[in-house]
Amino acid sequence: MMKHFYLLLICVLYGMSLQAQFSNIEGKISHNDEPVEFVNVYVVEAEKGTTTDEHGVYKITNLRPGKYTLRVTYIGFKTHEQALEIVNGQDQTINIELEADEIQDEMVVTGTMRKTYLKDSPVQVNVVKAKQLQQGRTSSNIMDLISSVNGLSTQLNCGVCGTNAIRINGVEGPNTAVLIDGMPIMGALASVYGLNGISPSIIDQVEVIKGPQSTLYGTQALGGVVNIITKNPALTPTFSADAYAKSTQEGNINVAYAPSFGRFEGFISGNLVRLENYFDQNGDNFNDLVKQSRISLFGKGTLLGENMEQRLNVAAKFYSENRTGGTEQYSDNLRGSDQTYGESIYTNRFELMTEHRPAGLNEQLRFSGAVTYHDQDSYYGTEWYDAQQSVLFGQATWDQPIGNNFQLLAGATLRYETYDDNTPATSAGTDRRWIPGIFSQGELKAGDFTFLGGIRFDHHSEHGIVTAPRLSSKFSPTDLTTFRISAGTGFRVVNVFTEDHAALTGSRDVVFNEDLEPEESRSITISLEQIISFGTNPMTLNLDGFYTHFSNKIIPDYDQNPNLIVYENLDGFSVTRGFSVGLEQNFTALPITYNASVTIMDVYTKENGQKQALAYAPEFTGVFGATYNIRSLDLSLGYNGNLVGPKRMPDGYVENFGREPWSPSYSTHDLKITKEFTSVNSEDGFGFEVYASAENIFNYTQGSPLVDAGNPFGPNFDTIYTWGPILGRTFSIGARLNLR
Repeated sequence: MMKHFYLLLICVLYGMSLQAQFSNIEGKISHNDEPVEFVNVYVVEAEKGTTTDEHGVYKITNLRPGKYTLRVTYIGFKTHEQALEIVNGQDQTINIELEADEIQDEMVVTGTMRKTYLKDSPVQVNVVKAKQLQQGRTSSNIMDLISSVNGLSTQLNCGVCGTNAIRINGVEGPNTAVLIDGMPIMGALASVYGLNGISPSIIDQVEVIKGPQSTLYGTQALGGVVNIITKNPALTPTFSADAYAKSTQEGNINVAYAPSFGRFEGFISGNLVRLENYFDQNGDNFNDLVKQSRISLFGKGTLLGENMEQRLNVAAKFYSENRTGGTEQYSDNLRGSDQTYGESIYTNRFELMTEHRPAGLNEQLRFSGAVTYHDQDSYYGTEWYDAQQSVLFGQATWDQPIGNNFQLLAGATLRYETYDDNTPATSAGTDRRWIPGIFSQGELKAGDFTFLGGIRFDHHSEHGIVTAPRLSSKFSPTDLTTFRISAGTGFRVVNVFTEDHAALTGSRDVVFNEDLEPEESRSITISLEQIISFGTNPMTLNLDGFYTHFSNKIIPDYDQNPNLIVYENLDGFSVTRGFSVGLEQNFTALPITYNASVTIMDVYTKENGQKQALAYAPEFTGVFGATYNIRSLDLSLGYNGNLVGPKRMPDGYVENFGREPWSPSYSTHDLKITKEFTSVNSEDGFGFEVYASAENIFNYTQGSPLVDAGNPFGPNFDTIYTWGPILGRTFSIGARLNLR
């Protein structure tokens, strides 16, 4: 009995000693003896961090004994780094005085598939933090927020069921590779939804690269890459809740919990959205905003090594949605009706992602993989579309420094896709594709220059070996000036029924004039980043030029016959070219941050000597936003605006239905106010804030997006005369709770 007692006592004491190993650090961040709020404080090796509150105070908990690097970053100030040693059970107070700086920097991974500072990356990457995405509006869907990124716009593909896609510099949505934590898992079937179903609550930042990126990310990255970086469990509050309601009668609630014990850190998030209201402001007898009920679950866990470094990451996401659009009388029990028109889509999607970094290799070797399953059961009027797609993806990379100035990255990938539906596309059985690939890139630093070269080889069973080379360079003559130039190629195999919603909806018949060949692209981009000194309030000026040449372009032709959509490879070429100008500035003396940018585009096709603007591609887009913090009241005011230029509409709508050949230019404007009552970095770790927003405050809409809406089962009915907002002014109110 005594032996068991002593054994139990030893276990208890050992457990207490393990608990005592954890320590905390806290302190105050200031500049000229004034506190600085929203500063990022990060313990690098432990991958733990936080931000300062309105008093400049921070606190990081549960650090094991060991040697670390404490990094403090904030726009307008020099990055502060210092060595930190955690001693068993001893808390520390570390106060830091920041120095003003003109250099702004972010950590990115998308351009080179390795972590690097934005200013060091030879590839131009646009970074948008989660807070910036929602500075002017409220939404549970990142697709509603992505248009705040310069050069990105959303194209509504269906005025009844509300599906949409992303355009980068005017290029069609399916040409954009959507990644989650670097994993290219968004199959063609999911591309109809773009980024629908990804809740902003799980996002840390969004990284965007414009132009082909097939060298690293394969055949989907023909026009560019949007990489959704999810939150690091070490940086999330222990518990958070966010809920809002809209004047459209949309309700949203998001709850997240971040457990941490031993060498495991994780978080799980649940998002529930419900919108079942019918309203018809444009008088076409169809719901202006699709009804939808959806639930999204996301979980992410990290297993740390003995030195508290990340060894294994696992993330899983489940998404289920029921969306319905149509006349007021339409409901789910009328799916497929030939008397009451409506469109109904049931979607279930599952994703599993993992990354492993073996110990003892200094993170040089990484294994990553993902598996997804997407099931869609839909009715577009009487047209039934039932499809399933699975994607299995595996990747191994080796990152090897050679000397002091050269870095080699090599990798191998294997992608397995299955697709089956009830259309003629799979009449011979399930479509199965194995796509193995290898890639390599080298990065050389030589003084003020950095050169990056790479090539990829993929094998497609239908098309053989496909190569995708790229070359990039960066020149930084001073810390304030950076030139970049990149060139590369892209390649994409097209599945019309999964990627083009027009092939399924409306009354037009789909015609294939030939066996479709893969699309290919060649692209070059040039950029200049110039930081202009204004004391501690530097302004960043960005100038970008781009040119992409597409061959074998597959463009749906709505003009040959008003009752047909004709698909064929373009007997000619398509070009996307243009330039953009952007400004960003953060005032440290005044609590104001603003950004403004405009992109001018010339997107056209040339066939048989005839040049024609590409339908639905705007001639220009603009983004502008600002935030103002009233520190004495703990208030934040946010504004976001979008400018969209004219778009050429399909000729068939003009000649046969009396619609305008070009859409007008327009702008939308959003406002948001946030009141913070208690900071999450306060001593009790409790944070609470409320917010209210008004979107499309000038109530601008395009009118009905439907053609011949009075006869939805007739030969002229169509749902894609879409160029602007369908929904007018809306209001939102919500609250957010965070507990450390």
